[in-house]
Amino acid sequence: MIRARAAAALAAAVSLVAATPGLPARTATDAARPASGAAATRTAADPGTRPWVQVPRDRVAEECGLDPELMDEASRQLVHTPFAVVRYGTLCWTGGYPTGATATYPVHSITKTFGALLVGMVADRSSLSDADPITRWVPADELGDINPEATIAHVLAMTATKPDLRHGEKGTWSYDALGEREINVLVGAMDRAIAEEPEGFPGVENVRELATEELFAPLGMTSSTWRGENIAYSLKSSQHDLARLGLLLLRKGRWNGEQIVSERWVYRMTHPAFEDTNTGYGYLTYVNAAQGQVYSSGTTDLACSPFTRWASYPHGPTFEAPDDNGGFPFATQRHDVGMFWAAGAGGQKTSVHRALDLVITVRDEAVSVGGGTSGSFEGHKRPWNLIRPALVAHDPVFPGDEAAFCDAYRRSEHAPDLRSPWSAQASGPLSERVAGR
Repeated sequence: MIRARAAAALAAAVSLVAATPGLPARTATDAARPASGAAATRTAADPGTRPWVQVPRDRVAEECGLDPELMDEASRQLVHTPFAVVRYGTLCWTGGYPTGATATYPVHSITKTFGALLVGMVADRSSLSDADPITRWVPADELGDINPEATIAHVLAMTATKPDLRHGEKGTWSYDALGEREINVLVGAMDRAIAEEPEGFPGVENVRELATEELFAPLGMTSSTWRGENIAYSLKSSQHDLARLGLLLLRKGRWNGEQIVSERWVYRMTHPAFEDTNTGYGYLTYVNAAQGQVYSSGTTDLACSPFTRWASYPHGPTFEAPDDNGGFPFATQRHDVGMFWAAGAGGQKTSVHRALDLVITVRDEAVSVGGGTSGSFEGHKRPWNLIRPALVAHDPVFPGDEAAFCDAYRRSEHAPDLRSPWSAQASGPLSERVAGR
């Protein structure tokens, strides 16, 4: 079996180099040489409900495809920044001050991505849909400034208070930091869907219980609590638990052999929702975009992360955007692997690199490196920049060649660890349902 996988990896690497214009010329041997062997032998995995067991340092190269000496160097520069690196479904490395990765703390706006997952779980088990008018699930006297013509999708994309929701007329995107403007109404919408259709939620009476019983419990998120009052900032969690949440998204909503949330919903979360107002925002989740993006903090990674676009246009649920509006800067997309992340105040970040089978969680990392300039929020990319050399050292196609690696990776042409591409149905209508357990 290992020989078969190695042969497949060799063929894929040779094909990549031969078929991708503009990549450096390499021999077949150079292109396919996996320094660690991890890419050829690892399969998609998750820890289930079991506690994380960190890979021993002397096994990190083989099991995680990371150079331990270069990871030591990164850790020395992140001593005040707790972080965790999960690769191939395994906890490969942690760093920062003691207990920083395991302690429970308020994760602030990472709650928003968690909230989008909950809306998807409710939609999968009920008639609630992102295409529904918000008035189907929220009474008029609770709408506040929300446009009554808005859909659930508009709320999830923080565009529901725009006076004109037509494509090209929404105007400048703005951030609903505390959720009071629009997104917190989704808590009541979810509770109503659960109450109206209890057969889809056996043993669960509200969305708070759904989070505890159907998300935290099966994912083994034992350090996480949510009181159910809002989806803007109220989640308490740990770096280890957030790594599980990121891994669930990387695995397209599947965990321990069970579909927790549909692949289609994860696709919509992690791809731009309304490109005319923000190419860098999906459903309460940030996505890497080259132009037309607005972020509450942080900036686009132009140097070494792939950009995000839909498989085809126009896309659901509104089918209004004719193209990616500059979010994806290249003519073609070889692999649909745009990098996405959840972010919270104070340097909290959970980043997902599907093409590398990689999740990075960070807390207490400074996001500002200077005020008043276009690069004032560049600091949020520092952990990925520091960790990347350890990964590139064992890359099967560009071992040790970070410039060539980044050039191919940012173009979505290099996806050495893409274990499970999006299915053809992922970008289609939300017809998939997940039965209540």
